[in-house]
Amino acid sequence: MSQDLARAFLLDRLGLRGPFWPRAEAAGRAVGLGMMQIDSIRSTGLRNHEIAWATRTDAPISDLYDVYYRDRQMLETHYPLFATRRDWVPFFLKDFAKAVNQARLKEMRPLMRKVKQHIEENGPVSPADLESERVVGGFNTIKATTRALEYLYHTGQVQISGRNKNFHRLFDLTERVAPELLAPVEDYRARHKAFFVQSALEVLKLATPQQLAERVSHHMGTWRGGGLPVARKLIEEALDHHQIDWIETLEGETQHRFLALKSDLDRFKAEARPQDETVRLVPPLDNLMFSRRRFTELFGFTYKFEAYTPEAQRRFYFAMPLLYRDRAVGLVDGKKEEADWRITGLDLHSEVPLESLRAAIHRFARIAGCMRVTGNRGLSRALRSGLTGKIDA
Repeated sequence: MSQDLARAFLLDRLGLRGPFWPRAEAAGRAVGLGMMQIDSIRSTGLRNHEIAWATRTDAPISDLYDVYYRDRQMLETHYPLFATRRDWVPFFLKDFAKAVNQARLKEMRPLMRKVKQHIEENGPVSPADLESERVVGGFNTIKATTRALEYLYHTGQVQISGRNKNFHRLFDLTERVAPELLAPVEDYRARHKAFFVQSALEVLKLATPQQLAERVSHHMGTWRGGGLPVARKLIEEALDHHQIDWIETLEGETQHRFLALKSDLDRFKAEARPQDETVRLVPPLDNLMFSRRRFTELFGFTYKFEAYTPEAQRRFYFAMPLLYRDRAVGLVDGKKEEADWRITGLDLHSEVPLESLRAAIHRFARIAGCMRVTGNRGLSRALRSGLTGKIDA
């Protein structure tokens, strides 16, 4: 296999190649990603997970929130913030309580009981709904009731059930959200080794042994111990059981070795979508970016998420990689300003047809609820002429 084919395989399996997902298939395809990172930044008019959805389908973004909070095919986990396949969550949360400071847990139990009783009687609550003194924790200080909610989550008593109009998390009792989480994981000892490798590769789709070991270790969780040595052992067992397989690629005279699920390789051979002329804007925390090292090795440039970098030290704020014909061709950053979508930064590394780039930016701006695309003074005359103006229908 060539590096070009490896990129095609990765993008195809991640839903970033070929026609956009039809609305009837979009929910199932999203669940097939395994996990989607949730982030509240919406300078572009769309949040990270909303962009991840929009770059794959024309289905309305409300359908994505139905997947999360109405149908609950995916459940939002606490830290880090991911929407995760519902049937995976029991594996991830098993023994999670061991990560909690036990002395502090004992101290928090009276307040936890009060908060849980409030939820029982009043329904889902956000941390903002509860009033109490502030305690040291988080970025600075947090309310004691917020800490109580966190401990209730860590001990499996509540789950994130939705978001309010301010995008604050809503917590509800586990028996109301996903009662199966209260039961022990069936055959955990027999299933968990294969699960952690399977889930890691279902998220990554393609990875070097080191990249996969890092993801397996991440899925196992630090509270279980073992880290990379145990992850590598699990990968070897998955290879022995033909759960996963090697992909070898050549780039010039350099050979690269990746791992992928055999089921994904079979699907790619049978269902591979043709290359197309669509330009896609990919959010900074997309599944494609879950391994930044892989992105660099496969696509040829290093990506840095600069939203938390001091303004004087960054080039972009929410730079989104641009994909075209199975390659990453540049970065674009933009900002929603009332009815305008302003291009605040554009860096093209490879040639891309101007009409394809315009279509992608205008589509994004339209989904973000804008009526016109504008641009900073740094845009060349040709780009300004070709990209800005009233949003195309």
